[in-house]
Amino acid sequence: MILLKDKKNLVILLLSILFIIKIPQEGLRFAFWVFGGILLTSLFDVLTTAILQKRIIVPKSAVISGFIISGILDYRQTWFALVIFSLLPVISKHILKFKHKHIFNPANFSLAIATFFKVPLTWNIESNIYLIIIVGLYIVYSLKKIPHIIGFFVFFIGLFVTQKVNPFLSVSWFFVFIMLIEPKTSGFGKWRGFIFGSIAGIIAFLIFKFFPPYDFLVIGLFVANLFNPLLEKLKN
Repeated sequence: MILLKDKKNLVILLLSILFIIKIPQEGLRFAFWVFGGILLTSLFDVLTTAILQKRIIVPKSAVISGFIISGILDYRQTWFALVIFSLLPVISKHILKFKHKHIFNPANFSLAIATFFKVPLTWNIESNIYLIIIVGLYIVYSLKKIPHIIGFFVFFIGLFVTQKVNPFLSVSWFFVFIMLIEPKTSGFGKWRGFIFGSIAGIIAFLIFKFFPPYDFLVIGLFVANLFNPLLEKLKN
């Protein structure tokens, strides 16, 4: 239980269980694809940190990014695509910074680039929504990210209902409880969290409505991340 106090360990455990649940349905290629994504992202992160910062890390964040990217990208793509999209989160984390902090959720950044180029996203990692919701609620409460969730759902639900679309059939609970609230790129505080979630929810709806070929969730989060430098100025 002590190990699970580190939320990264808890997320890795959750991802591992979701991955194991999905293997019998998707087969060995899916299994090797996800293992490959984890290995590549972790290796890239360790090497980049060693070169740029002269230190060796345990790449827990990279393991999570690798799980997410390979678990959401269509595993029927070429292996070269996996290499590219496993490298992008490391670039996002180490290079795309503002005041020495990375702006984008690294895994979401890679997935956003993928959807911009119309690479299919399958969300295969979301193999058990009940487990995701239970663990997710604990993580949200522990990290004080409730305002983020409220802000997102206020606009996401409200706007989707105007189109007579069931928002709960369109949303990814994995996105809401794991990706949206990533600690370093979603910020803390009531107002900042609410506004951050609101931006993600509004943009997600607009992409769904006007640009359906693209994944509305990852672009919603991508745009919300773009507002991080401004949101940092808010007083909570």
